[in-house]
Amino acid sequence: MYPPTHFQDNTLERILSLAQQAPLATILFQADDGSLNHAIYAPLVFDATQQIFIGHVAANNPLIAAKNSQVKILFHGPNGYLSPNHSEHLVVPTWLYANAQLTGLIEVVRDTHTKLSMINQITNHFEQAFEHPWPVNALCDAKRDTMLKHIEFFTISIQHWQGDFKLSQNKPQHVKTQIKQNLAKQGDMALAKMVD
Repeated sequence: MYPPTHFQDNTLERILSLAQQAPLATILFQADDGSLNHAIYAPLVFDATQQIFIGHVAANNPLIAAKNSQVKILFHGPNGYLSPNHSEHLVVPTWLYANAQLTGLIEVVRDTHTKLSMINQITNHFEQAFEHPWPVNALCDAKRDTMLKHIEFFTISIQHWQGDFKLSQNKPQHVKTQIKQNLAKQGDMALAKMVD
């Protein structure tokens, strides 16, 4: 089995935590000409009330042509090189990472009221870290309407979740503690925090 079961964590809570930490998703979808999948990048927000991801892209983005079809979403969390120098018990170098793969159905949103609600929800989500969040209603109606003409909104309802967290789970606790401390010393705090 790959990845090994000790590196898998398919719990919704952990995957959503990763998606919130690293919201820029890679979205894969089938090309019309049968060539390799298209890949685009878009930040996604999970709407817990509807249990869907929401997002938007430029109106000319090829993702919009994939409406009502299956897509794969990849979230890439912290990752980094793990040297044998991180612990006297490590023999070979390796790579640590936290990633998630999700499969779902994409639907394009056409209703203007829903689009406005979504742009407010997405903007409010990403602005919450600022001392003075920028609200969408700072735009006059004409500018807001022009913006909405140039972007398309979509939802993705998830059918399958898979979390791949290769974070030295197969090592004894004292080794993981050394790894965590050494990652923190070299300034890789995001990855250090994920090693339990």
